[in-house]
Amino acid sequence: MAQLLSVLALSTKAMTDRKIKKILKKLVGRKDIEDALLQLDMLTKEESLMVVVRNLEVTHRVDGVVHEVDDNVKATKVLTEDIDNNTKATKVLIEDVDDNVKGIEGIARSVDNVTHELKRNQMQEKLRSWLSPPDPSVNHNTACKTHHSGTATWFIQGSTFQDWKKNGSLLWVRGNPGAGKSILCSAIIEDIKNMREARPALIAYYYFDFKDAFKREVRGLLTSLLFKLGDDSDRCWDVLYKLYTSCRDGSEQPSDAALAGCLKSMLELPGQLPIFLVIDALDECPNTTGTPSAREEVLDFLEDLVRSSHSNLFICVTSRPEQDIQTVFNPLTSASRRVSLHEEGGQMEDIMSYVHSFVHKDRVMRRWREEDKKLVITTLSERAGGMFRWVFCQLDTLRRCMPSSIRKALNELPTTLDETYERALQGVPKEKRQHAHHLFQCLVVAIRPLRVEELAELFAIEFDLHAGPNLKEDWRPENPEDAVLSACSTLITVIENKDSKIVQFSHFSVREFLTSDRLRTSEIGNIRHYHIPLDAAHTILARACLTVLLQLDENVDKTRLEAFPLAFYAAQHWIDHVMYEDVVSRCQDAMERLFNPNNPYLAAWIWIHDVDSDLVRETIHALEERPTRPAATALYYAVLCGFSGLANYLINTHGENVNAKCGRRGTPLHAASYNGHLGAVRLLLAHGVDVNTTTNKSKRTPLCSAYDGGHLDVMRLLLEHGADVHVYYDGAGLLFHEASFSGRADVVHLLLQHNADVNVGGNGNSTPLHHASTMGQARVIQILLEHGAVVNAQRGDHITPLYRASQFGRLEVA
Repeated sequence: MAQLLSVLALSTKAMTDRKIKKILKKLVGRKDIEDALLQLDMLTKEESLMVVVRNLEVTHRVDGVVHEVDDNVKATKVLTEDIDNNTKATKVLIEDVDDNVKGIEGIARSVDNVTHELKRNQMQEKLRSWLSPPDPSVNHNTACKTHHSGTATWFIQGSTFQDWKKNGSLLWVRGNPGAGKSILCSAIIEDIKNMREARPALIAYYYFDFKDAFKREVRGLLTSLLFKLGDDSDRCWDVLYKLYTSCRDGSEQPSDAALAGCLKSMLELPGQLPIFLVIDALDECPNTTGTPSAREEVLDFLEDLVRSSHSNLFICVTSRPEQDIQTVFNPLTSASRRVSLHEEGGQMEDIMSYVHSFVHKDRVMRRWREEDKKLVITTLSERAGGMFRWVFCQLDTLRRCMPSSIRKALNELPTTLDETYERALQGVPKEKRQHAHHLFQCLVVAIRPLRVEELAELFAIEFDLHAGPNLKEDWRPENPEDAVLSACSTLITVIENKDSKIVQFSHFSVREFLTSDRLRTSEIGNIRHYHIPLDAAHTILARACLTVLLQLDENVDKTRLEAFPLAFYAAQHWIDHVMYEDVVSRCQDAMERLFNPNNPYLAAWIWIHDVDSDLVRETIHALEERPTRPAATALYYAVLCGFSGLANYLINTHGENVNAKCGRRGTPLHAASYNGHLGAVRLLLAHGVDVNTTTNKSKRTPLCSAYDGGHLDVMRLLLEHGADVHVYYDGAGLLFHEASFSGRADVVHLLLQHNADVNVGGNGNSTPLHHASTMGQARVIQILLEHGAVVNAQRGDHITPLYRASQFGRLEVA
């Protein structure tokens, strides 16, 4: 019923009022109907309330949903904003990450660059140690210090020099002694350096220097040029490094030919920059006896370079017009590429400018009357004859004059450098003559430039004692530099060299004059006594060195050593002086004291300079605190140095063991054989040494050591005294196999002469022919075949020499 009423109520609700009234008229009067309608009305009211309630509920729910949707929309909006912000932040973060990645990549590249630079610096030091190139920058800086405003401008701006800079080949600047060639050379170098800012190029320069033994040799020139080019160019560096690796990573020294070939390889690199080579004072490279002389080797090298016609090669050489240099250079240069300084007006102008600058800046001469200064400038400029050196010497003399004697001095000027030097020697005070002579002698033959304090040590040595020289420490001058210069400042000078001061002749012509026959035969006063024979000079310096070493007793340590400035030079070079001609006989007593096993001096010498090691200690800081017992016997060191007479003294007087196992080489005979001291080897053999003795470290005999040192005459002597011809060499087998492998035809022939088995087997039963065929050593193969080598000999693996030659591509011998 309820459901029916509900339906009816809904139906009624759906009808219009007119329809309802029409229906109700028909039904009025029926009680059941009235009751039903009453109930229906109630239900309708309830339903309306329920609808309202439901509508309210729905509305409430809808409101709730709307609020929820609104909240969600707001949340979504916030979320969207957050997403936008996060997106922006993420983008920024990504950009930061990109920047950081780029930064890390940059850091990585920087680390790689730093690592590469460190590795290169380490390798650079290895190569420097390997080549030991002289440093020409010292000479260059010294020359540059003499520049004044406008120095060599006439030459630098001249057409000859400018044309050479464009077209290359050889430019030869020649001049007599003292013409200022080194000053001009330094100006050329500076101009090329400045030019490189606009025109990329490589430059290497070199100053031959009579004061430094290594700077007088072709090897010094080659190593210095190569190292400089390699330092300036990565591509040149790679070429130099290839030479290093070819020499077993620096364990072997390259030949001069290999060094020259390396320079050519640098020139021939594809797209190579122009290479400027500037070489000063070629005449200071000695042209002494010998075939060839050092200068001949340099001239051959330069001639070969010029004739190779490299379009990127520019060579400039300064020298005196010596005949041998002219013979080589004249055919290589046109007249326009040969500059004679004495014929150039610009040279005269430079001299006048120099004199004017000196007179007006010197602290003494600048106070002179103007007319006196003008007279000096005019007189010296007119009489210089293109000679800077002559002008300098006259200025040095004139600045000491009183104003009243200036004109007299100008009227009596010497006309030549020889006459200038003669007057300088005459002016040495009588009480300083012997000291001056000793200084001159040491400067003439010193192996390297001597520092002021080293040379001043001569003042503390008493040479004229029958028992030998003696060092008296209380004789040392308080001011070494003043003492040295006071001997004769016109002929010697002190220059700054990095962190020290060195003494040198003021010009090459001074050394030349002191050793010349002109001075030896001079009739002027007693100046001929200053003449310096080389053997006498080497004797003085050798005695000075030994005198210092004999002060280093059992109490010496690093602190005590500092009191002997000459000690390092003495330790490193006394042998060089003693070995000159017959000097050793004049120093025998001192040498016996040094090597006496009962004295402490030998240990101190080896402590400073171990002659049995490649390591050279240059400073006190590199030493242990004090000397320790040497690693070898006195006899070992004596024969290592080639002192046969001293070795005989040690054997006969001190009973030294000729077969002692000691030292880097293993035994005294190994040491003497490796260094090629034939007399020392002969002495040891005469005293019954075991010719086939081995070392504690290997089976190698002295014959192997002589082979390693490249001394065929020593090998022959050892074989004549019973050395084993089939001696073990190394992992490859016998010495015979090694010589065949390396192409040492002279050694192979010598071994066969002493009955070596031409088919002797080594490791794997390889014969000498196998080894020679592997390396394609045609001359050795020919010798072996002539002596009956079996062509088809088989190793343990049945491989023949022919197969080895073919396997390694040695088709020329296969």
